[in-house]
Amino acid sequence: MVSNTLLLAAACAVAGYLLSALGTTNEAKVVRGWRNQVGSPVKQYDRIAVGLNANLDLIVYGTQLLKKLNVAPGQAKDHTVLDSTNDLQESFALSHSQCSAAERTMSSASLYKEIVSAADSLDNKKYFVGGNAALMSLAMAEISPSSKVMLVGAVGTRLYSLLNSTVHVPESSRQEDDEVHLILEYSRDEKWGENVASCANRFIFSHDVANGQLTPADNFAASLSSFDPQLVVVSGLHLLDNTEESFWLPRVQKVISAIAPLPASTPVHLELASIGNLDFLAKLGKKAFSSFQSIGLNEQELMAISKANKGPFHDEEPVAGPPEAAAMADVLHWMLNFYGGKLSRVHFHSLTFHIIAQVTGQWNNSQTAVGAAAHIAGQKACQMNPTDPAKVKLMFPKAFLRSVVDPKLRREPIVFDPNSPITVWQRENISFYLSPVLVCRRPVKTVGLGDAISATGLLNSHYIFK
Repeated sequence: MVSNTLLLAAACAVAGYLLSALGTTNEAKVVRGWRNQVGSPVKQYDRIAVGLNANLDLIVYGTQLLKKLNVAPGQAKDHTVLDSTNDLQESFALSHSQCSAAERTMSSASLYKEIVSAADSLDNKKYFVGGNAALMSLAMAEISPSSKVMLVGAVGTRLYSLLNSTVHVPESSRQEDDEVHLILEYSRDEKWGENVASCANRFIFSHDVANGQLTPADNFAASLSSFDPQLVVVSGLHLLDNTEESFWLPRVQKVISAIAPLPASTPVHLELASIGNLDFLAKLGKKAFSSFQSIGLNEQELMAISKANKGPFHDEEPVAGPPEAAAMADVLHWMLNFYGGKLSRVHFHSLTFHIIAQVTGQWNNSQTAVGAAAHIAGQKACQMNPTDPAKVKLMFPKAFLRSVVDPKLRREPIVFDPNSPITVWQRENISFYLSPVLVCRRPVKTVGLGDAISATGLLNSHYIFK
């Protein structure tokens, strides 16, 4: 058996060769810069609890599935709930045209079953572990193999067989049938009607009973109590967005009640996903966000929060392409101050850059966390380790602002230096850590990137309880 030391030495040799051969490119400079600016975790989490959404992902090419369903290209339009294949086409077309990930619910169980059957008949279909909680549990187990990871969720027979053997699933979380989610992927430059996708991404939809009703929350408190975790990750609250307030409010309260007895030194992270119902998002945020020390999200979710609460730039229409770092930093600054409570950290991730914004003094090692998370994004998308600079592309601007609304920061543009890619700055009581992403030129897989990113950031972060 080859020792881990020899494998590490071989990987370092390959990485050194790749950087030497392509040393003059900005991509190679960024990789070297990360080496200099990214350290190691300062805390080992021995027990990590993750819940609550877990499912089986059925991944297909979106355009192929729509053709299989005899659905022709049409207008692009958002639907918070999909009632027909026409709604599906319009919502997929919008995601495709804006190159934005989205997740929606289908109302009809029978129609969804027909679509799943059609997807299952495609030659190039793939089944993978799905659900933010399940994916983050896998990422945690992979990144920190010495940690004990517990997954609380609706884990069916096929999903259980796909999980890492080191992930512990309580008996109360096991069930016979799997909850299947459909992942409609599309490639960069892929056409659908008159639209051409500007990047590779995916559109997700489902008709999910267990996750949609957050039934794993019923056993969450008992599982946490017996496991005694040092880090807790919660996801799946977004799946309640199409239920009545009389239903979702007690479910969310059950989650809040489950994490309330945890020691004050135990950080709890909330991973968000796409939410189309802004009224639900506004109420969910006011009810729950201040009960978590940390939140992870992307640009669509961040701007939805701002729009739901009339925050910064809430009246601006979304545009295709990467978001502006300055605008995202302003919304993050507002978000941390708007919700307050226990919330002291937000990890924002987009295709081209990440920002970790935190209340100063509440977290440690965030420079390493944002760099490691940004680095793993390209590696996971390209399915490569070490990073080959020829397979990735730096898409971050040569100069950027750190704020649109703060006069001092607005007047001091930052010239981006690929040799020192992580930028750190302060605004009032908030510290910001920004890193570019080296974008995979030909992504092999897009599903689960956000979960791997957030898991990496968390495992490299140290919560400082005061």
